Amino acid sequence: MKGFIALAVLISFAGCTSLRPVEGTADELQSRINSGGLLSRGDRISVVTADAQTHKFRVRGISEGRIEGRTDSVAVTQIVSLQKREFSRAKTWLLIGCGVALTGFIVYAAANAAPAFALGQTAH
Repeated sequence: MKGFIALAVLISFAGCTSLRPVEGTADELQSRINSGGLLSRGDRISVVTADAQTHKFRVRGISEGRIEGRTDSVAVTQIVSLQKREFSRAKTWLLIGCGVALTGFIVYAAANAAPAFALGQTAH
């Protein structure tokens, strides 16, 4: 049971993030990316380029005016909009609350469903 709960908690943390748009014009985004202050290795992003194509990938590096992913790369000068995956406190607390409530319900149901003799009690 403990293993199941640990697995459920680990899986639920994947839902604690969401893609959020990065504010700014295309020029502002490009200069922030080139300065190194906006993205870093490991960030998950979704970018729309000037040709209206959407690219989703994890950043492996930024070099020579390109954002590099494992199988995709985008020229910084072509970026029109950017979304970055960020941690969401609200989702995290909601998932924790639901997990605690579900665990409490399972424990309560198991305790009330067990026959009295299984708990070492005998009927008089």
